[in-house]
Amino acid sequence: MRNLAAAIALATLAACAGAYSDGSNPVNGPDSGATGSPGNSDAGDGGSDAGVDAGPDAGCVALSLDSVGVVDSCVSSVAQNGTATGFVEDAGHGCAVSITLTTSPNPCSGVAIGGSANAFSGYCGSMPCTSPSLPGTLTCNSSGAPCTIKICDAGTCP
Repeated sequence: MRNLAAAIALATLAACAGAYSDGSNPVNGPDSGATGSPGNSDAGDGGSDAGVDAGPDAGCVALSLDSVGVVDSCVSSVAQNGTATGFVEDAGHGCAVSITLTTSPNPCSGVAIGGSANAFSGYCGSMPCTSPSLPGTLTCNSSGAPCTIKICDAGTCP
């Protein structure tokens, strides 16, 4: 009895569904959405995307630093307080970074990456420096010894 019921249900479904086609008929072509001659079929599925998101994009976010606080331990054995003025250019301008410090005659320059984090890679004077974000703490290599330049996000550094 079950087989008979399943066969009747399948026959009813097939009868109601009608014929399967690409939707073409003389009045309305496939995917044309209008009356008249048949349109072209669509392009189909574009396939899967590139995969799992790899995290922040490689770009940057434009940033302006206007006399923000700095604690610079790279200029002497005693940390110096001062200010920094500079910018991070937008991705259209290569994410260039330029920072002038009142604690040193040597500016910092380089590039920002990592999307909104603005991770820094570049130089302060002749010292190579990196930071996971700007504003943030730049870790530099001064004659083989690491030192830091903390660039605060507003006012004086705590």
